[in-house]
Formats: sequence, C-alpha cells, structure tokens
Amino acid sequence: MNHPAKTRRVMNDFVREHLDSSFRGHWDMIRLSRANTPAHNMRVCEVAIALMDEGIPFMTEARLKCGTRPDIVVPDGFLPGGCYIEVLYSETEEDFFNKKADKLPASLRGKWVFIDAKAPFDPKMLW
Repeated sequence: MNHPAKTRRVMNDFVREHLDSSFRGHWDMIRLSRANTPAHNMRVCEVAIALMDEGIPFMTEARLKCGTRPDIVVPDGFLPGGCYIEVLYSETEEDFFNKKADKLPASLRGKWVFIDAKAPFDPKMLW
C-alpha cells in the first residue's frame, strides 16, 4: 500500500523509536505465529484487513525494543484507542497487564486496544 509522505514519516519515526533494530518488519503485511490458535490468527487477519480498508498502516508480530511482541502495532495518531493491539483468545487483559504493560515505554502506556477473538468481529471495535 502506498502511503502519503506525511504518513510514511510517522511510520519511520515509529520504527526508529519503538522497534527492535534486529527486527525486519514490513508494513501492511500479515505475519502469523504457529504458537497462536487458528481463531487468534484469524482475528489478527480480520483486524489487519479492517486497517487496510481504512488505509491505516500496521505491522503484525513486531518486536519492540522493550521486548514485547504485540499482535498488531499502528503508528501513534491513527487509532483513537491506541497503537498496541492485542488479540485475546487464551490470554486475558489481566495477563497483558501482568506480563507486558509494565515493560512498555511511557510513550506507549495506555495506548492499547484489546480485541476478543471469541466474540464476533466488528471493525468498530478498533475505534
């Protein structure tokens, strides 16, 4: 997907600030993990397609400098809820807060969106 220059600048700034330099991620492409359930991976795809439909840049399975790996990241300012999207299937919001939330840098704290993989998907969950 071709993004305008202003959007690409925001994407590049996000990469420099938050992504592990050894990670070779790709914008607007879906990466899945065999460690996840099929329902979890399907929900990641549904969320990614909804973001693509809106022209919002995203990265899946990105490795952040802080050591966490969100299901989907979106550069700041594109979603009202946040830029760290976590699809929940076997883990809960409580698991997220116990294992990942404290590791996030201050610039990402509170900027998360939880998507329940067991509930029917509606793109409005992102807004």
